[in-house]
Amino acid sequence: MYLVRSIIFILLFATHAFSQQVSIQMPKPNGYVGVPMELVVVYENTQSSAKPTVPEIEGFSVERLPNEQTSQHTTIINGKMTQTSTRAFTFLLTPKEEGVFTIPALTFRIDGKGFQSTPRIITIKQPPTGGALKVKISGTNSDVYLGQPIDLTLKVFIEQFTDPSLRVTLNARDMVSFLRGDLGIFKDALDEGNIQLQEVQGKTDEGISTTFYVLTIRATTWPETSGPFKMDPVSVLMNYPLSLAKDRGLGFFGGESLKVTQSHLITAHGEMPTIEVISPPLEDQPSWFSDAVGNYDFRLVADPTHVKVGEPITLTMRITDRTMGPINLDFLSAPHLDRVSALTEHFRVPDTPLGGITEGRTKTFTQSIRPRSEEVKEIPPLPMSSYDPLKGTYQTVWTKPIPITVDAVATVSASDLIGDTSVATPTTLTEVEGGILANYTGKDILTSQRVSFTPLLITAIAAPPCIFASILSLIMYRKHAKKSLLTNKGRVNHATSSIRRAIKLHGEQQVQTLSSALRELQEVKSGSNVATDIDALLSRCEAMQFGGFEDETLAKDAETLAEAIR
Repeated sequence: MYLVRSIIFILLFATHAFSQQVSIQMPKPNGYVGVPMELVVVYENTQSSAKPTVPEIEGFSVERLPNEQTSQHTTIINGKMTQTSTRAFTFLLTPKEEGVFTIPALTFRIDGKGFQSTPRIITIKQPPTGGALKVKISGTNSDVYLGQPIDLTLKVFIEQFTDPSLRVTLNARDMVSFLRGDLGIFKDALDEGNIQLQEVQGKTDEGISTTFYVLTIRATTWPETSGPFKMDPVSVLMNYPLSLAKDRGLGFFGGESLKVTQSHLITAHGEMPTIEVISPPLEDQPSWFSDAVGNYDFRLVADPTHVKVGEPITLTMRITDRTMGPINLDFLSAPHLDRVSALTEHFRVPDTPLGGITEGRTKTFTQSIRPRSEEVKEIPPLPMSSYDPLKGTYQTVWTKPIPITVDAVATVSASDLIGDTSVATPTTLTEVEGGILANYTGKDILTSQRVSFTPLLITAIAAPPCIFASILSLIMYRKHAKKSLLTNKGRVNHATSSIRRAIKLHGEQQVQTLSSALRELQEVKSGSNVATDIDALLSRCEAMQFGGFEDETLAKDAETLAEAIR
């Protein structure tokens, strides 16, 4: 009885779970040669796992995508439960030529039942544009030495698109928005905005004159090893538009906007120029050379300068890159001081690699050395060598000798460790009767011990707290002044970095960046001897920004002033 009631309940409140149907989404009535069109077959509530097939169709190549889309859902309406499961299969019909073609009625059989679509007439035309997309990578045309930067430029040529029916031409920024892909080393430069957009005239691969939008991205990198320079490949993809439509917004003031109704995927790949990374020559190479390439300043500070034999002396080495243009000090190493015989003859010098701290164009290293004897009177001149690729020679910067004082280590005898073993003459003690008070005699024992607060005593008590408070106030004042000094230094460093970044920019973006950085320097250096120079540079910025004047040396002059302030 229970089983019968259950069957009646299911029949009353649930629809048949196996009502089957096949729906077919046919392509649009118009298409373009070479542009795939989708035909989607949807199986609903089928039991068989069979997949549909589409026969050969005149004028088209047919391909079924490997993956299928499945879904299941349950709905309850007015107490009735409906369960639905679907499987969707996508076929790509790619037109092979122009003309008017008919997609015939297609028959699909599933679970012993047949389902048939209606015929569809499709008109195929040539695309309104070939959608030319080209990629070109250029860079250093000669070999570079390990440690030198490699400047690279990526140019992406995009054919201009005009919709013939709407007579609308998309601008450069609209076309660039359709780009995607793997830009490799140029991705960071793109994110930072180091790009240019311009319009040029050119020809397609078929020799047809057309307009191209050119996206230019510049990047700089530093090779890590010698040999052929290798970089991740650059692949650019674009959903190139084929037709547009006007999309009216909501509301009375909604207006109209454009949307892409058809597009096709085109790709382009950029080949890297051949660049060989070479090491500096071994001929005339100093023994302490640490692979530095370019021009550098080398300064040395020793502390302390008064030690005993074997005690450490810390050498602080500051190496500043004076090469023009962008730098990267990550690969700069300290000179190998353990190979300088004038130093190792009198000092013990470790041969372990040193880690440095980079700040701007300067990298700082610290090295501990220990004098071998008290006869050492100075730290000898120490070298820092680099290879100049322009002159093709090694150049060495020497520090000045640093006077030091080295004391001998005091020797300790056994008697100093054990102590004097001679026997001391004993002292005879005299016994006094009456206990400890027997040491005091006279009427002073009865004198009152109460303290009288005289002006001198009050002054003596109050003076130490007052002095302590004054010293504490002075310390807090100096701390606040030091903090303000550090804050100003940080602002100067930030402004200097902005000016360096502006050198890579162009046009209005460069002028705006320079103006912001110079105003920050103006606030920090107000009233100083460089305030006039900063005002003059700001006036030149305003002349470029609002007067339309050309000033090719403005960015370099600003960088020179910022470096002088630092």
